[in-house]
Amino acid sequence: MRFAAIALLLVSLFTLAAQQKQKQKQKKPPDVQVLETRARREDTRITLDGKVRVTGDKPLKGLVSGLDFRSPEKEVVTTQKTVVEEETLEIGREGAYHVEMADTARAVRYEIRAFDFHEKELRVSNTGPFPIE
Repeated sequence: MRFAAIALLLVSLFTLAAQQKQKQKQKKPPDVQVLETRARREDTRITLDGKVRVTGDKPLKGLVSGLDFRSPEKEVVTTQKTVVEEETLEIGREGAYHVEMADTARAVRYEIRAFDFHEKELRVSNTGPFPIE
């Protein structure tokens, strides 16, 4: 009986330690923050403008924005990528992007992702979904 109680206590302690370690890993700050973004339909195209800020704990070597356009059923209709900045972006620095693309009839909203020039996906805050006006 004592052995079972001690074993249960040890298992509980190991589980608690593993959960705390998992929480610490998840608390990394985002690398990029979306400050503002706006998409609008104009004739036969969609124009998208936005501004992002580097908020991570180290500078980024280039910044690429990935835009996932979604249908009313929330399926990705198309994805567009645009270069925000080719040079190294220091922490706290802002970058802007401007995209024009052919109108995709089923696209009603979009979400934003970010990558560095080595195609590594970055953590982003305020990803959307945002409506297309």
